[in-house]
Amino acid sequence: MAIPGRKLKGIFAVLALRVGAEVRRDELIEELDLLRSTGNAANTLHAHMRRLRRWLRDHAGDAAMLESTSAGYRLNVPRAAVDAHCFVERVEHALNLSPSAPFVVAAIVEESLGLWRGDALVDVVDGPLAAAAAAELVQARRAAREALLEAWVTLGEYRRVIKNANLFIIDDPLNELTRMHLITALRQEGRHAEAVEAYRSAEQFLLAELGVGPGDGMRKAMSGIACRPLGSPSGST
Repeated sequence: MAIPGRKLKGIFAVLALRVGAEVRRDELIEELDLLRSTGNAANTLHAHMRRLRRWLRDHAGDAAMLESTSAGYRLNVPRAAVDAHCFVERVEHALNLSPSAPFVVAAIVEESLGLWRGDALVDVVDGPLAAAAAAELVQARRAAREALLEAWVTLGEYRRVIKNANLFIIDDPLNELTRMHLITALRQEGRHAEAVEAYRSAEQFLLAELGVGPGDGMRKAMSGIACRPLGSPSGST
């Protein structure tokens, strides 16, 4: 059963992201914007914590996992119980193995990406701690996706690269590594016209968004295929 309310979810998320460590009251007050939204921030925070303890007692069977400290609160659960920590640790392990063990890397990253459910921390308050944690998780997911595509390219799993790279590009269209792996896989599958189209699409998007064309990696992936850059004379290649 989900924790009710965005504020309680936000408190629990921050405590879980720092599981085993103290989160100060002033940090939680800022996270929930209580100084501006309530007359007595400390009392309001105390009321929220009381509600959270009650929910943990009724639905998790253990209110004692939420510990009061001299300056704040601490969530005492195993790190392995927090999906965000499991995800980051598995991805770091996979990146340490890459690129020498592509089969193992692919297996670890696929399983890790399965922990994701929608966007990171999307249903909690948009405080500074949650926002920073969400950005770190998104960056870890980007690295995981890049490692997965690289492993699949090494293993010759080109059709899986094509299918998943197209999905990843929707989420992260500025990621040139993803587009590079897509082009490489299309070429390896003999789908040269689609590779050119993928390059053209990337070139147009990057020029429109950033004012620059594709980098060295994408240009190298297109090596040997005639693909006139946008804006170049019609006779050039």
